[in-house]
Amino acid sequence: MPVIKERFRRPTQADSGVRVRPVFDDFHRLRMEGDYEYPVHRHANYELILVERGPYRCRLNEKELTLADGQILIVKPGDTHADHLRDGQRHFVLHFRLVREREAGGPIDLFCSDAAPELQVGRANHARDALFLRELRREAEAGAPHAPAVQDSLLEALFWRSVRDLPAAGLSEAIRRLPQHQAQRERILATLERHLKGNPSVAELARQLAISPRHLTGRCRLLFNESPARLLLRLKLRRAEEMLRYSDRRVKEVSDALGFANPFHFSRTFRRHFGRPPSQR
Repeated sequence: MPVIKERFRRPTQADSGVRVRPVFDDFHRLRMEGDYEYPVHRHANYELILVERGPYRCRLNEKELTLADGQILIVKPGDTHADHLRDGQRHFVLHFRLVREREAGGPIDLFCSDAAPELQVGRANHARDALFLRELRREAEAGAPHAPAVQDSLLEALFWRSVRDLPAAGLSEAIRRLPQHQAQRERILATLERHLKGNPSVAELARQLAISPRHLTGRCRLLFNESPARLLLRLKLRRAEEMLRYSDRRVKEVSDALGFANPFHFSRTFRRHFGRPPSQR
Protein backbone atom coordinates (compact mmCIF):
# COMPACT_ATOMS: atom_id res chain seq x y z
CA MET A 1 0.00 0.00 0.00
CA PRO A 2 1.61 3.32 -1.03
CA VAL A 3 2.22 5.94 1.62
CA ILE A 4 1.70 9.59 0.74
CA LYS A 5 3.67 11.72 3.15
CA GLU A 6 3.48 15.51 3.19
CA ARG A 7 5.95 17.33 5.40
CA PHE A 8 5.39 20.89 6.56
CA ARG A 9 8.42 22.54 8.15
CA ARG A 10 8.51 25.69 10.21
CA PRO A 11 9.77 28.59 8.04
CA THR A 12 13.04 28.70 10.00
CA GLN A 13 14.63 25.97 12.06
CA ALA A 14 16.07 27.81 15.05
CA ASP A 15 14.42 28.00 18.41
CA SER A 16 12.06 30.91 18.87
CA GLY A 17 13.56 34.35 19.30
CA VAL A 18 10.33 36.09 20.19
CA ARG A 19 10.70 37.82 23.51
CA VAL A 20 7.17 39.15 23.67
CA ARG A 21 4.38 36.96 24.96
CA PRO A 22 0.66 37.64 25.45
CA VAL A 23 -0.85 36.34 28.69
CA PHE A 24 -4.53 35.42 28.69
CA ASP A 25 -6.80 37.06 31.30
CA ASP A 26 -10.37 36.41 30.17
CA PHE A 27 -12.74 36.64 27.25
CA HIS A 28 -16.45 36.76 26.59
CA ARG A 29 -18.86 36.51 23.66
CA LEU A 30 -21.52 39.19 23.24
CA ARG A 31 -24.83 38.57 21.47
CA MET A 32 -27.14 41.55 21.16
CA GLU A 33 -30.91 41.29 21.52
CA GLY A 34 -31.73 44.92 21.06
CA ASP A 35 -29.64 48.11 20.88
CA TYR A 36 -27.33 49.37 23.62
CA GLU A 37 -24.81 52.17 23.97
CA TYR A 38 -21.94 50.89 26.09
CA PRO A 39 -20.57 53.96 27.92
CA VAL A 40 -17.10 55.40 27.52
CA HIS A 41 -14.50 53.44 29.48
CA ARG A 42 -10.72 53.36 29.69
CA HIS A 43 -8.78 50.14 29.27
CA ALA A 44 -6.16 48.90 31.73
CA ASN A 45 -4.96 46.01 29.53
CA TYR A 46 -5.20 45.04 25.87
CA GLU A 47 -8.58 44.05 24.44
CA LEU A 48 -8.95 42.10 21.21
CA ILE A 49 -12.36 42.28 19.52
CA LEU A 50 -13.20 39.79 16.76
CA VAL A 51 -16.46 40.48 14.95
CA GLU A 52 -18.54 37.35 14.45
CA ARG A 53 -21.56 39.12 12.98
CA GLY A 54 -21.34 42.80 12.17
CA PRO A 55 -21.19 45.51 11.51
CA TYR A 56 -19.52 46.39 14.82
CA ARG A 57 -19.32 50.11 15.56
CA CYS A 58 -17.45 51.93 18.29
CA ARG A 59 -15.69 55.15 19.17
CA LEU A 60 -12.00 54.71 19.95
CA ASN A 61 -10.12 57.74 21.21
CA GLU A 62 -12.80 60.03 19.73
CA LYS A 63 -12.60 58.29 16.34
CA GLU A 64 -15.65 56.43 14.98
CA LEU A 65 -14.82 52.97 13.60
CA THR A 66 -16.88 50.36 11.76
CA LEU A 67 -15.74 46.73 11.46
CA ALA A 68 -17.18 44.06 9.15
CA ASP A 69 -17.62 40.34 9.81
CA GLY A 70 -14.29 38.71 10.65
CA GLN A 71 -12.35 41.91 11.30
CA ILE A 72 -10.35 42.43 14.48
CA LEU A 73 -9.66 45.49 16.60
CA ILE A 74 -7.01 45.64 19.32
CA VAL A 75 -7.61 48.28 21.98
CA LYS A 76 -4.48 49.27 23.88
CA PRO A 77 -4.06 50.21 27.56
CA GLY A 78 -5.08 53.81 28.18
CA ASP A 79 -7.46 54.02 25.20
CA THR A 80 -10.95 55.44 25.69
CA HIS A 81 -13.58 53.22 24.14
CA ALA A 82 -17.36 53.28 23.69
CA ASP A 83 -19.42 50.61 21.89
CA HIS A 84 -22.50 51.24 19.70
CA LEU A 85 -24.11 47.79 20.04
CA ARG A 86 -26.99 46.86 17.75
CA ASP A 87 -29.59 44.10 17.60
CA GLY A 88 -28.32 40.84 16.11
CA GLN A 89 -24.65 41.73 16.42
CA ARG A 90 -22.18 39.17 17.81
CA HIS A 91 -18.52 39.56 18.69
CA PHE A 92 -15.79 38.13 20.91
CA VAL A 93 -13.88 40.24 23.44
CA LEU A 94 -10.57 38.96 24.80
CA HIS A 95 -8.40 40.64 27.43
CA PHE A 96 -4.66 40.01 27.71
CA ARG A 97 -1.37 41.46 28.90
CA LEU A 98 1.98 41.63 27.12
CA VAL A 99 5.10 40.46 28.92
CA ARG A 100 8.73 40.52 27.89
CA GLU A 101 10.76 37.35 28.34
CA ARG A 102 14.49 36.90 29.00
CA GLU A 103 15.25 40.55 28.51
CA ALA A 104 15.78 43.40 30.92
CA GLY A 105 13.56 46.43 30.74
CA GLY A 106 9.99 47.46 31.34
CA PRO A 107 6.78 46.48 29.56
CA ILE A 108 6.72 46.43 25.78
CA ASP A 109 4.11 48.28 23.74
CA LEU A 110 2.29 46.76 20.79
CA PHE A 111 1.52 50.12 19.19
CA CYS A 112 3.50 53.32 18.84
CA SER A 113 2.29 56.10 21.11
CA ASP A 114 0.75 58.18 18.30
CA ALA A 115 -0.97 55.31 16.43
CA ALA A 116 -4.25 56.45 14.92
CA PRO A 117 -7.30 54.33 15.91
CA GLU A 118 -7.74 53.00 12.36
CA LEU A 119 -4.21 51.51 12.59
CA GLN A 120 -5.45 49.25 15.40
CA VAL A 121 -7.86 47.50 13.01
CA GLY A 122 -6.84 44.38 11.07
CA ARG A 123 -7.44 44.36 7.33
CA ALA A 124 -8.13 40.66 6.66
CA ASN A 125 -11.01 38.33 7.50
CA HIS A 126 -10.24 36.48 10.76
CA ALA A 127 -13.52 34.54 10.92
CA ARG A 128 -11.61 31.24 11.04
CA ASP A 129 -9.61 32.47 14.03
CA ALA A 130 -12.78 32.34 16.12
CA LEU A 131 -11.73 28.69 16.53
CA PHE A 132 -9.04 29.83 18.98
CA LEU A 133 -11.64 31.61 21.09
CA ARG A 134 -13.95 28.61 21.11
CA GLU A 135 -11.03 26.45 22.26
CA LEU A 136 -10.21 29.00 24.97
CA ARG A 137 -13.78 28.62 26.19
CA ARG A 138 -13.53 24.82 26.11
CA GLU A 139 -10.37 24.91 28.23
CA ALA A 140 -11.99 27.31 30.71
CA GLU A 141 -15.05 25.11 31.09
CA ALA A 142 -13.13 21.83 31.33
CA GLY A 143 -10.64 23.09 33.91
CA ALA A 144 -8.32 20.21 33.02
CA PRO A 145 -4.64 20.05 34.06
CA HIS A 146 -2.42 22.51 32.17
CA ALA A 147 -5.46 24.51 31.01
CA PRO A 148 -3.74 27.89 31.61
CA ALA A 149 -0.74 26.80 29.51
CA VAL A 150 -3.04 25.65 26.70
CA GLN A 151 -4.97 28.93 26.88
CA ASP A 152 -1.77 30.98 26.67
CA SER A 153 -0.65 28.92 23.66
CA LEU A 154 -3.97 29.45 21.91
CA LEU A 155 -3.83 33.16 22.63
CA GLU A 156 -0.26 33.38 21.34
CA ALA A 157 -1.26 31.92 17.97
CA LEU A 158 -4.27 34.26 17.73
CA PHE A 159 -2.16 37.24 18.84
CA TRP A 160 0.58 36.84 16.22
CA ARG A 161 -1.90 36.14 13.45
CA SER A 162 -3.64 39.37 14.40
CA VAL A 163 -0.44 41.41 14.75
CA ARG A 164 0.86 40.49 11.28
CA ASP A 165 -2.44 41.75 9.84
CA LEU A 166 -2.24 45.16 11.53
CA PRO A 167 -0.85 48.11 9.51
CA ALA A 168 2.89 48.30 10.20
CA ALA A 169 2.71 52.08 10.55
CA GLY A 170 0.87 51.71 13.85
CA LEU A 171 3.14 49.11 15.46
CA SER A 172 5.85 50.03 17.93
CA GLU A 173 9.45 49.86 16.79
CA ALA A 174 10.12 46.92 19.11
CA ILE A 175 7.34 44.86 17.49
CA ARG A 176 8.34 45.87 13.95
CA ARG A 177 11.92 44.77 14.60
CA LEU A 178 11.03 41.27 15.81
CA PRO A 179 11.15 39.66 12.32
CA GLN A 180 14.50 41.39 11.69
CA HIS A 181 15.83 40.08 15.00
CA GLN A 182 14.61 36.58 14.14
CA ALA A 183 16.46 36.71 10.81
CA GLN A 184 19.62 37.78 12.63
CA ARG A 185 19.21 34.90 15.10
CA GLU A 186 18.85 32.43 12.25
CA ARG A 187 21.98 33.71 10.53
CA ILE A 188 24.08 33.57 13.70
CA LEU A 189 22.81 30.10 14.61
CA ALA A 190 23.44 28.76 11.12
CA THR A 191 27.03 30.03 11.26
CA LEU A 192 27.68 28.55 14.70
CA GLU A 193 26.13 25.21 13.77
CA ARG A 194 28.66 24.86 10.95
CA HIS A 195 31.39 24.92 13.62
CA LEU A 196 30.11 22.40 16.14
CA LYS A 197 33.12 20.19 15.44
CA GLY A 198 35.60 22.96 16.16
CA ASN A 199 36.30 25.84 18.48
CA PRO A 200 36.38 29.00 16.36
CA SER A 201 37.23 32.35 17.90
CA VAL A 202 34.73 35.20 18.06
CA ALA A 203 36.82 36.99 15.44
CA GLU A 204 36.54 34.03 13.04
CA LEU A 205 32.77 33.81 13.48
CA ALA A 206 32.38 37.57 13.08
CA ARG A 207 34.42 37.50 9.88
CA GLN A 208 32.09 34.89 8.37
CA LEU A 209 29.09 37.01 9.33
CA ALA A 210 30.75 40.15 7.88
CA ILE A 211 30.44 42.03 11.16
CA SER A 212 32.90 43.08 13.86
CA PRO A 213 33.57 40.86 16.89
CA ARG A 214 32.12 43.55 19.11
CA HIS A 215 28.94 43.68 17.02
CA LEU A 216 28.61 39.88 17.13
CA THR A 217 29.00 39.85 20.90
CA GLY A 218 26.37 42.60 21.22
CA ARG A 219 23.94 40.76 18.93
CA CYS A 220 24.35 37.53 20.91
CA ARG A 221 23.77 39.35 24.18
CA LEU A 222 20.64 41.01 22.78
CA LEU A 223 19.16 38.07 20.88
CA PHE A 224 20.26 35.10 23.01
CA ASN A 225 21.15 36.67 26.37
CA GLU A 226 24.59 35.04 26.29
CA SER A 227 28.02 35.44 24.72
CA PRO A 228 29.00 33.80 21.40
CA ALA A 229 31.18 31.28 23.24
CA ARG A 230 28.40 30.29 25.63
CA LEU A 231 25.93 30.03 22.76
CA LEU A 232 28.29 27.77 20.79
CA LEU A 233 28.78 25.58 23.86
CA ARG A 234 25.03 25.31 24.36
CA LEU A 235 24.59 24.22 20.74
CA LYS A 236 27.38 21.67 21.11
CA LEU A 237 25.78 20.21 24.24
CA ARG A 238 22.39 20.05 22.60
CA ARG A 239 23.91 18.16 19.66
CA ALA A 240 25.82 15.90 22.09
CA GLU A 241 22.62 15.02 23.90
CA GLU A 242 20.99 14.08 20.58
CA MET A 243 23.95 11.96 19.52
CA LEU A 244 24.04 10.06 22.80
CA ARG A 245 20.29 9.51 22.87
CA TYR A 246 19.69 8.51 19.26
CA SER A 247 22.90 6.68 18.32
CA ASP A 248 25.17 4.06 19.80
CA ARG A 249 28.20 6.35 19.96
CA ARG A 250 30.34 6.22 23.06
CA VAL A 251 31.07 9.26 25.22
CA LYS A 252 34.62 9.56 23.83
CA GLU A 253 33.36 9.46 20.25
CA VAL A 254 30.86 12.26 20.92
CA SER A 255 33.49 14.29 22.76
CA ASP A 256 35.93 13.99 19.85
CA ALA A 257 33.24 14.71 17.23
CA LEU A 258 32.31 17.99 18.91
CA GLY A 259 35.82 19.29 19.53
CA PHE A 260 36.06 18.97 23.31
CA ALA A 261 39.57 18.83 24.75
CA ASN A 262 39.04 15.36 26.21
CA PRO A 263 36.20 13.10 27.45
CA PHE A 264 36.73 14.22 31.04
CA HIS A 265 36.17 17.87 30.13
CA PHE A 266 33.17 16.92 28.03
CA SER A 267 31.62 14.82 30.82
CA ARG A 268 32.09 17.54 33.41
CA THR A 269 30.56 20.20 31.13
CA PHE A 270 27.67 17.91 30.16
CA ARG A 271 26.89 17.13 33.81
CA ARG A 272 26.97 20.81 34.75
CA HIS A 273 24.52 21.64 31.95
CA PHE A 274 22.08 18.71 32.14
CA GLY A 275 22.49 17.65 35.75
CA ARG A 276 23.53 14.10 34.82
CA PRO A 277 26.56 12.40 33.29
CA PRO A 278 26.60 11.71 29.53
CA SER A 279 26.82 7.98 30.23
CA GLN A 280 23.29 8.14 31.69
CA ARG A 281 21.18 8.09 28.54
